[in-house]
Amino acid sequence: MTIDRTHAPLVLTRDLRDLADTRHQHARAALAGSEVRVGRGVYVRREDWDELDALGRYRLRMIAFARTRKQPPLFSHQSAAVLHGLPMIGGVPERIHVSVGSTSGGRSARAVVAHSREVGAGDIVEVDGLRATSLPRTAIDLAATASRPDAVVVGDAVVRAGSPRLALLEAWLRAQPMRGHRRAQEVIAFADARAESPLESVSRVSMHAGGVPQPALQMPYSDSAGLIGRVDFAWPAFGVVGEADGDAKYLDAELRGGRSAERVVLDEKVREDRLRALGLRVVRWRWTTAIDPEALAAHLAAAGLPIDHRTLWSECCA
Repeated sequence: MTIDRTHAPLVLTRDLRDLADTRHQHARAALAGSEVRVGRGVYVRREDWDELDALGRYRLRMIAFARTRKQPPLFSHQSAAVLHGLPMIGGVPERIHVSVGSTSGGRSARAVVAHSREVGAGDIVEVDGLRATSLPRTAIDLAATASRPDAVVVGDAVVRAGSPRLALLEAWLRAQPMRGHRRAQEVIAFADARAESPLESVSRVSMHAGGVPQPALQMPYSDSAGLIGRVDFAWPAFGVVGEADGDAKYLDAELRGGRSAERVVLDEKVREDRLRALGLRVVRWRWTTAIDPEALAAHLAAAGLPIDHRTLWSECCA
């Protein structure tokens, strides 16, 4: 039996190749439900599996995949994003993503997507004992292949984590030639570390697509009592500020900073009253509006912002 370093022990039947009955025993256990097959010839106890959330299960599948390869795989794209702890609006991926050399061919399977592309040593790192593309390269790969909202969510998160745009540009240059190179270049130009959440990143994408004027991000406002706080989006020329409200603000204990959800709501009301006292129009929206460019543009237009689909933000070459 091979025990992995994760808290959920993995059983690799290839280590039991001389014990055919034992291999069949694990297969029968999986059929009976006492074990879970997490990869080809790899099993984990049901109780260990049930303790894991969706992200933990995906990471365990990646570990199982790596343990059954002759050569250590290079996790990339969505899988690398998971290893780096990057947010993705689509949630946990269904399939494992790896990059293979262009001469190897990208033969994908039901559970694995093999991307045929070269990745230099400078764009490879080790995360928790697994080989993965670096943060900048992961951002570039997703910028070239994922949807625009997903790509910007990751791009913003990578620059927020400390990778400057120059690092992304250098990774983009090393990745050439690549499909989607123009889209990747656009995401590099659009990435902004001041977007502090996936909801804010998606809002930026919809604003740009919807013809909303380019906002200032994380602008502070004060009154006679002192600092009111920073707002997610601001259009000072129009006297409008915008707040993207996600559930985490009220439900995540860490973000609440020891306050109850009710206290957070009351504090937000006081904060908004102080902003309105400055003569500002405060606009709030949630995910359902943020992901719809037309809906978000209409919401902001109702507050007095001019909408012009011909206007492109200076920081984005899309």
